[in-house]
Formats: sequence, C-alpha cells, structure tokens
Amino acid sequence: MISKIFGKVEYVEDDTISICNETGVTYEMYIGGYAVPEIQIKMEENQPIELHTYHYLEGNVTSSQMIPRLIGFLSKEERDFFIRFIKVPGISARSGIKALGISPDLIADAIANSNLPVLNKLPGIGKKKAEQIVSKLQSQEFNKIFKSQNGDKITKSFNQNSNSSEATEVLITQLGYKTNEAENLVIRALEKIGNEASTESILEEVFRLSN
Repeated sequence: MISKIFGKVEYVEDDTISICNETGVTYEMYIGGYAVPEIQIKMEENQPIELHTYHYLEGNVTSSQMIPRLIGFLSKEERDFFIRFIKVPGISARSGIKALGISPDLIADAIANSNLPVLNKLPGIGKKKAEQIVSKLQSQEFNKIFKSQNGDKITKSFNQNSNSSEATEVLITQLGYKTNEAENLVIRALEKIGNEASTESILEEVFRLSN
C-alpha cells in the first residue's frame, strides 16, 4: 500500500495532479480543492512536495473491473480525517474528496460546532447530508487533532494581513458571529483572495462564502 509520496508536481488539472518521484515513477492522484493553491505554488517554484495518500479501488466489483486510485493530502491529520469522513453512509472516497472544497480542519471545526451552513456549501453536500455528517461524526471529537494546525494557520494568516483582525472584529461585534466562526471565515476568505486583501475585500468574500 502506498501511504506517502515525495516528488515534483508535473501538472495540476481540476482535482487531479501528477507527481514524479526521484526514481522517475509518476503517480496520478485526486486531491481536494482546498489543496490546489499550495500544490500549484510548489509546481510553479519547481519545488518537491510530500503528500500522504489514501489508496482505494474504484469500479464494479461484479464485473471485476476495479481500478486502483490514489488520493493525496497535505498532512497525515488530513488523511486521518478523510478516512473517518467517508464512513458516513453515502459518502464514497470519490465524493468525499470532491467535498473537500475547504481544508479538513475547517470542516472538522464545522462538525464540532454543528455549523450546518458551512457543511451545506461543500460540493455535493446538501442539508440532509450535512445533518447526517454531524450526527455521525460529532461525538468523535476528531477536530482536536487539528487544534495546533488550525491555530498556526490563524496566526499565520492574521500576521500576514493586518486587516484580518479588523474584519474579524466586524463579524463578531456587528454581525454576531462567534469568535471561531469569524476567524475561520476570514481564513477561508484569505485563502481565496490572498493575504494582501483589504478589510472591505475580506468582508465581501466572507459574505459571498456565507450565502
């Protein structure tokens, strides 16, 4: 079983990437949308990347036409989250990776806080499926494995953008968001529009993400 791959990214296309390791072997794998920006940066800078992988077979068992597939994650914690995520009835490995439009740590936080609006907006996840995800996974408290990682992400994002604190304050004091919800929304906005964004641009993107 392939559990981790280290190499240079040859291409990124939608939710599929190709990585060539130092021996010349090239692997094709699926990735979540949340990981695309970081992987593209590595490719553009011609820098190697390490991805933790999940291996599964896709196809029709009765016809014996099973194709081996790989899914790549930026960390072991993200892969561990995914393995639990796809245990929810109706979420397969393929639909599960498509749902990861935002990073797994933010999804874990939404599950822990029963934040159904965030889960509803994940690709392929509607209201009923969001409720099922919370019901199935909330008691596991797996969001704790992301605690330090999410804290680092918040600190990094806030340090890189002096307007992020102001945008967060507006969301909390004027719009009634909880602190963790406001911080997560600002992080998601910065991931979309970049760390140089103004306060107004951050809030506009937050409102877009919330609708």
